Amino acid sequence: MDSVIVSVINGFTSVFAATVIYSIIGFRATERFDDCFHRNILTLMNGFDLPEGSVTQENFEAMQQMCNATNPVTYAQLQFQTCDLNSFLSEGVEGTGLAFIVFTEAITKMPVSPLWSVLFFIMLFCLGLSSMFGNMEGVVVPLQDLNIFPKKWPKELLTGIICLVTYLIAFIFSLNSGQYWVSLLDQYAGSIPLLIVAFSEMFSVVYIYGIDRFNRDIKFMIGHKPNLFWQAMWRVISPLIMLVIFLFFFVIEVTKKMTYIVWDPDYEEFPKSPRIDYPGWAYAVVVVVTGVPSLIIPCFAIYTIIRNRCQKPGDQQGLVSTVSTASVNGDLKY
Repeated sequence: MDSVIVSVINGFTSVFAATVIYSIIGFRATERFDDCFHRNILTLMNGFDLPEGSVTQENFEAMQQMCNATNPVTYAQLQFQTCDLNSFLSEGVEGTGLAFIVFTEAITKMPVSPLWSVLFFIMLFCLGLSSMFGNMEGVVVPLQDLNIFPKKWPKELLTGIICLVTYLIAFIFSLNSGQYWVSLLDQYAGSIPLLIVAFSEMFSVVYIYGIDRFNRDIKFMIGHKPNLFWQAMWRVISPLIMLVIFLFFFVIEVTKKMTYIVWDPDYEEFPKSPRIDYPGWAYAVVVVVTGVPSLIIPCFAIYTIIRNRCQKPGDQQGLVSTVSTASVNGDLKY
């Protein structure tokens, strides 16, 4: 029941957050579209010395055609901006642009904007800090369980070393091309590997470890087996949904060209941003950042199988090396 409640709360939170985010994006795009249209109106009025209020958004195209027919030479010298609402809706809403461009521009138009700016970036800092706690635990704990580092090393030292290594790697994002590296990794490093890892976890628990053994573990912890809903979700529905999502996502990503957005004030359709193809070596980077996290799972599984087959029956050692003690729920059974 707690899991269902958390899932429902997460779903409603996502819907509420999406409503707020897209409202801000729509407000920003509409305002920029009106400003762009107003500049084009001023350009036409100044070029042909038209009276104030004679050109509006409703009759702008008709006035353009009339001015072009009246004096095509003067009209050809005028430079109009491309005002496309769809381009304004999609501009700056990818990657870091959503937080550092869209929201910051919206905050400046709010009352008491300095206060909201401080609160907003404090929220971003806390969000990043809390995310790093989980990320570091997800790296440090497996390294300790697998005994890759000496056991006498304190956890604080191991955490500090990992933080230092990742900090040095992150210097690539502070280069002139840092934003493009962020876009590349954000688009590929957190998509396919995440789907593969999640599917592998579910498949391993249900079909390798065994759903019946897992049900007994759950019963040992909470006192009863999961009901039919969870059995259907774990056995069939969830693995099938994740597999379908992965296949469709993989086909879409493989068939489309890899492009990135460039801010270019000299672009003929500015303020619309052009899309440029990634160089050839970027495909190798994508293969590495998506393949390495995904291949670790089957590679380590093969290594474990080979190690267990090569060891003698009395020499096998699991991940847990400490002696188990009795639980408050009952004695442990093996």
